[in-house]
Amino acid sequence: MKAVKLYSLFVLVICSCISENNKNVLTEIDSLNIIHQTNTGENIFEKDSIIDGTSQLSFKFNIDSSGAILNSIFVYLKSNKVQEIIVNKKIDNKEFQLVDWNFDGYKDISVKSNCGSGGCTYWIWDYIPKRKTFFYNKELSDRIGLEIDTISKYIIFHYRAGYSEENWDSFQYQNNKLLFVKGLLQERWNDLNGQTWIKRTKTKMINNKSIITVDSNIIK
Repeated sequence: MKAVKLYSLFVLVICSCISENNKNVLTEIDSLNIIHQTNTGENIFEKDSIIDGTSQLSFKFNIDSSGAILNSIFVYLKSNKVQEIIVNKKIDNKEFQLVDWNFDGYKDISVKSNCGSGGCTYWIWDYIPKRKTFFYNKELSDRIGLEIDTISKYIIFHYRAGYSEENWDSFQYQNNKLLFVKGLLQERWNDLNGQTWIKRTKTKMINNKSIITVDSNIIK
């Protein structure tokens, strides 16, 4: 009888340990919120998320066999799929991020489309908290040289046309509209004496008017 009681106690302790271990594993997985697939189809979890109140969203990026086309994005609330985004677009290097592009306090889906000497482009879906869904951002998606200044809250289109020309146009969201704030066009050339010149054309919006200033100087 004592042997039976000891065995029962042993089984109870083992089951308790297994239950506690499973609880820890589930808690760890729940804290890893972005999901994407490798070429082998394996699910990879990364530490990032969108939290809307107490709701935490997770994502699965479905890539075709070539690894160059993003077919779709599944959005999950816990284990329930709440949105399916049909994409069917080319991607670059499987770079998926959550970025608050419109500075509303909610992160948006950001997928790198392409990157070259002129700048990078992205596919972007804004999170709309009132609808609790993501919508395609036509203004920012596939725009070359897209950059973000999170400190000053600028959206910047930074375009490089080689050594001779470089351009920065800065925008800000005002009442959910993307408005031009300031810009800089920088041009370089060599004169007949072999001297290198740089010309800067600055544009700034003041009281809804475009103010342009130009200066140039020799840099060597």
